[in-house]
Amino acid sequence: MTDTLRTLIFENASCRAQMIHLDNAWQNIASHNHHPTPVMTVLGELVAASAMLSASLKFEGSLILQIQGDGPIRLLVAECNSRLGLRATVKLREGAHIPDDASFMDLVNAQGKGLCAIILDPRNRMPGQSPYQGIVPLTGQSVASSLEAYMHSSEQLETKLVLNANARLAAGLMLQQMPLDGGKGAGPNHDPDGWSRLCALAQTLQTDEHLNTDTFELAKRLFWEEAPGVLAERKAHFECTCSREKVGAMLITLGQDELNDALSENPVVEVQCDFCNANYQFTAEDCKTLFEGGEPPASNTLH
Repeated sequence: MTDTLRTLIFENASCRAQMIHLDNAWQNIASHNHHPTPVMTVLGELVAASAMLSASLKFEGSLILQIQGDGPIRLLVAECNSRLGLRATVKLREGAHIPDDASFMDLVNAQGKGLCAIILDPRNRMPGQSPYQGIVPLTGQSVASSLEAYMHSSEQLETKLVLNANARLAAGLMLQQMPLDGGKGAGPNHDPDGWSRLCALAQTLQTDEHLNTDTFELAKRLFWEEAPGVLAERKAHFECTCSREKVGAMLITLGQDELNDALSENPVVEVQCDFCNANYQFTAEDCKTLFEGGEPPASNTLH
């Protein structure tokens, strides 16, 4: 089954698992990001992680993973909304050289100054309300270990992640310890060795098997002795939320003087979406309409 997110529960081990297998959704994202293989591998892993972490959202909105790098990669962004709509982008430093064997550390934390952020952005924020943002120094040798460290230090939530990606597929497995019986202690059937055993099973997962096995079959192979319950199965998809209206609102924040300066050099202001490459064009008349409170024509949008 393609583009599937499967949620499992291991009640006796007080653990929840998320499993994601992306093909069409990841290929759509990759088609808008043409970068060397090591960069695309890291981006695919981050996309898989964003889908699994978003599964626990309790609001309508988006979860955004950001890695601010100090190496050839300046910024990695993967976003998943509450509908499992995914999008992602990469910003490289100008003139960046990416060796074929570049590691995660080489790409984003070469000087030890990288940052890892998780942003929760409700769709209908109250006036003056800002998205929740947690930022920690980037640690770990991979996307998986860096996010594990973030969850431990920022959320106090023990997490085990296995992430893999190539040009066609992205896959992830996430185990998270859950509070014991609402904080009242372990129940009579609690298995004290359950967490460590599940983590050991996750560590047996090989890259090829992970990428080429759907979540249903993989759950059977890894956890057949654990008899997990299935909480949910959902479909992920590529979805960019950019719009001409949002671009217009952004242009208004720049101010009329800055737009007039730009228009004095070019007959149109062009803005390209980082996620889907849609190109939005605003003429001088369009910009004037924006500041008069109107809405410019919707036709000047190129995909």
